[in-house]
Parts: sequence; structure tokens; C-alpha cells
Amino acid sequence: MIKTRSVSSCLTCPRRSQTDWRDLSDDELKLVDAYKSDRVMQPGEVLYHQGDEAEGIYCIKDGLIGERRIDVEGNSMLVRLGHPSTTMGYQELLTRTPYRNTAEILQPSHVCFLNRNVIRQLLDRNPKLGERFLRRSMQDFEKLENDYVEARTMDVQGRFLHVLMVLYERFGREDPQAGHVVELPINRQDLAALVGTAPETISRTIRKLDRNGLVHIKGKRADIPNLAAVFREITLPN
Repeated sequence: MIKTRSVSSCLTCPRRSQTDWRDLSDDELKLVDAYKSDRVMQPGEVLYHQGDEAEGIYCIKDGLIGERRIDVEGNSMLVRLGHPSTTMGYQELLTRTPYRNTAEILQPSHVCFLNRNVIRQLLDRNPKLGERFLRRSMQDFEKLENDYVEARTMDVQGRFLHVLMVLYERFGREDPQAGHVVELPINRQDLAALVGTAPETISRTIRKLDRNGLVHIKGKRADIPNLAAVFREITLPN
């Protein structure tokens, strides 16, 4: 990432209480402010590439970032979404391994970067920071395990509705006519990757949900007339 002039302070950041940095003292936050860089990035820009050396840690203040895995044939698959308050790149930095994925900006995003030398100083000064990174890593592995179990036990429709509810939590709103609305931040190919199926299967699933009146999707807008009915469908045995 190109270093730019800092335009915000961690001391007053409204996201800090939701991040791994919440336990830092004022002096430690001033150290972060002295060395961090801020950048506002636009959709299509890349934060880092798969295989790059991990030079530091990224914290999302606003926006949405997708982590993509590139296979040996050059195919790109969306594997994770990074939301505001998410810390990215910490696992690779702590394990001294290259970035596992490519981080692409999906929505205009404000991202803060802190290089590894400062991270090491903070870890030496404040053991709680390392504990939070360890806890976050364990949570990520637990989610990976749960996703694997879900993929083995839940059908495509259930997995799709589960992903849709996660997106609704982040991007949804109530609508007096449609009930509940989600402005989908990703296309159908990326939706299919998150669900773990093919795009054509997602299209068939969307048509089925539309016929059954559960979800109506047009373009990148999803209308959900009855949230309770969707939750019941997710929890029904296959």
C-alpha cells in the first residue's frame, strides 16, 4: 500500500471499540497515529495480492473488501468479505507467511495500514493485543470448520439463504412495501462462490425461491417479504 497522509485519529475512531485495537492505551494509539497510513480506495483496486509478502496489517474503517483465492489456472473465487472494523492480514503477519488471498475493494473503502515493525512494538507493549489476535484466529478457524459442516449437511437453498441473511444483517433495510430489502454488494458468481456451488445452480435456486414467494431478486436487489419464513426454511431439516 502507498503511504499517504493520515486523515483520521485512532483516538477518536468510532470503530475502535469494535476492533482488535480496543485495549490499546492512549500512548499506544498515539504511536499508531504517528505511523499508520490512511487510504480511501475505489471498487476494483487491490489492497494486496495473493503471494505478496505480509508487510503489515490493514484495518477497515468503512467500506467492503472481498478476499479472493486464485487457483493454478487463474480462476478467482470469493472466499470472504471484510466489513468495517475487520482487521486483515494479521494471520499472515504473525505466522510470517505470504498473503493467502487477494484483497479487492468491492465498495468505496477507507483502509488504515500499520507496518510490521510498529505491530511488533505494540505486541511487546500490550500482550492483550496478541491475545485478541489469537482469539480472532481461533474464531476464524471455528467458522471455517462450521462452514465445512454446513456445506456437508445443508442443501444449496439453505446455504444460499444463510449467506443472504448474513448480507441482510450488514446491508439490509426495512421497506414499507417489499418487507425487507438487501442491496447485494456482490454479483451472482461471487454469491455462488460464497455458497459453494456453481452460478447456474444459484440461478435455479433464485427462481425457485421467487416461485415460492420467499425471496425476489432483481439485479442486485433482493426483496424478502417475510424474514421469519426465511429463517424457518433455513432451520428445516433437509
